[in-house]
Amino acid sequence: MLRCLRHKVGNEHTMNQMTTSKPIDWTTCPAVERQTGKVSGAWVFKGTRVPVRALFENLRDGATVDEFLEWFQGVTHEQVEQVLEHELNSLGIRQST
Repeated sequence: MLRCLRHKVGNEHTMNQMTTSKPIDWTTCPAVERQTGKVSGAWVFKGTRVPVRALFENLRDGATVDEFLEWFQGVTHEQVEQVLEHELNSLGIRQST
């Protein structure tokens, strides 16, 4: 499913997020957290110091989800799926079935 998401909208929706002025509201995504003293207050994958933006930067640059998970150990497949789904919902992009 994640491979499908990336191929269908991965680069397009990431670039859309980066070029629009409306930020994603991450407060309702259960896979992420933000603490003032942790990674300068950036949104990170819960239980890690890995910024959420690292996922989108790596996908934009051509990495696969599996590569990202290998490079950023501690982030789970489920967390990545929740983050991608949250962004799709936030941007009003729906996955076709």
